[in-house]
Amino acid sequence: MIDSQPAETPVVGAAFSQPRPFAASGRIGRVRYLAYGFVGMFLVMLAAAMLGGVVGTTGASEQVSGAMVQIVVGSLVLALTLILARRRLNDMGRTGWWGLLLLVPLLNFIATAWLVFGKGDDGANAYGPPPAPNSRGAIVLACIGPVLFVGVMLYSGVDAYRTYVDRATPSRSQTF
Repeated sequence: MIDSQPAETPVVGAAFSQPRPFAASGRIGRVRYLAYGFVGMFLVMLAAAMLGGVVGTTGASEQVSGAMVQIVVGSLVLALTLILARRRLNDMGRTGWWGLLLLVPLLNFIATAWLVFGKGDDGANAYGPPPAPNSRGAIVLACIGPVLFVGVMLYSGVDAYRTYVDRATPSRSQTF
């Protein structure tokens, strides 16, 4: 028997924009904010590793080489962070200037939580139509970043605890 109802009823008059991953303008939702941030930071770290290898073979001093790599990587991270924050804020109906809160110590934690957990506008706003629904790839990428972060923190904590226990436990030669 053929079902006469469609699987999903489209919203009448809904116009979505298909976000481009590294565009400087447009709206992105929470999932894309996390996904694009993860991919962007991965690419920046890859570029840093390659740049460090290239600069290290030029014969420049280690301090100069390290400073050059830090300046380039820091600039890329800053640009990526502010562009993604601007797009996320535009989705919430706010101006991108609010993204400068990410540069203020302690306020950056609150601003990041706002960007990650804040709800965007449902319909069109002054910054354009809402972003298209998330793809499975965006959802997977958005989950990878936090899972890796928690995994690294757990591993670091376990390793630090193990080092602490090893140092705190007296060896047999130290017992009386």
